Amino acid sequence: MLDIAIIGGGLSGLSLAQRLLNSRRDNQDEKQPILVLFESRDRFGGRIVSLPLADEFRHDLGPSWIWPGFQPRLADFIAQHQIDVHPQWLSGHALYQTAREVPAQSYLDHNTYEPARRIHGGTYRLVETLLQQLPLHSLKLNHHLLEVIDHADYVELLFSHQSQVLSVKTRQVVMTIPPRLLVNSVTFTPALDDSLREVMINTPTWMAGHAKAVIRYRRPFWREADLSGSALANFPGAAMAEVFDATSADGEQAALSGFLALPAALRARYRGDLEALILDQLVRLFGKEAARPEEIIIKDWFVEPLTATQEDEVPPDSHPQYGHAWLQLDHWNDKLYFSGTETADQFGGYLEGALESSERVAKALLM
Repeated sequence: MLDIAIIGGGLSGLSLAQRLLNSRRDNQDEKQPILVLFESRDRFGGRIVSLPLADEFRHDLGPSWIWPGFQPRLADFIAQHQIDVHPQWLSGHALYQTAREVPAQSYLDHNTYEPARRIHGGTYRLVETLLQQLPLHSLKLNHHLLEVIDHADYVELLFSHQSQVLSVKTRQVVMTIPPRLLVNSVTFTPALDDSLREVMINTPTWMAGHAKAVIRYRRPFWREADLSGSALANFPGAAMAEVFDATSADGEQAALSGFLALPAALRARYRGDLEALILDQLVRLFGKEAARPEEIIIKDWFVEPLTATQEDEVPPDSHPQYGHAWLQLDHWNDKLYFSGTETADQFGGYLEGALESSERVAKALLM
């Protein structure tokens, strides 16, 4: 029987495993716990995806930025592991477009992204750093959780793995899967309290309704026109709501990136036309050279069944209030815990929130 099972191999689950294992290694009087992390996907990282390109440079299709100036856990992490970061490119004018046929207005904006930092090698460097510190026998990919059963003095987990149903017994289990996804995809026996289920269903999964694009170019031509690459579009039918410079720190790998403005239903309807719609808008923003990209990569998080549910089709209008108190308590008499960025009350939705939640649960489990 396991001591602790962690469900979900994103930043929260990996950092929790690292905290728990490091704590027990430091305590020579305590028996080494039996801890295993289970991940449904065939990769670790969850919503952290950094697409390999060249010269160890990767494009982030999930979270792109950290703010070490006011995110203390990430600041400590990158300092401890000597992870290099660089500022978001801000030199030049930003653009704002109010209608498709109206020329974009330029303005100076050195504040929106000023505290933001990008990680050399992409945000997946955080995941790689944690994986290097965890034993392989504690990491299980392609284990899709089906059911969680409370047996009073232990919890039974039923996984789908290699076309079979696998049973795992554990004394405690931590769910780092987003609450809405968890309650929609996993059976709990006995059923969770209706009030708790309602909280979970009403907790939006961050990024689940969004799509992100990366548009690679031979060179960052917009910089030559004194443009920062930052642009906002606020009109019906805009393909991209936000655009920013995603070029490598040395300027060798040029790219623009940003979030699509089209909602999930329209993205599905115009799936074959998305690239053309994106380029049409970029040409109107940055000129004719924007029509000749090297590559366009689109990551639609809503079509990922291990990220989104139907409730995520329409993203919230503003940043959700995360960290509901019920998601920060233990359940089933200290056997069931919830972690993940949606359970963090200070930095919910951010990478810092993933570390915040794993810190909270680790303290509770180690008491």
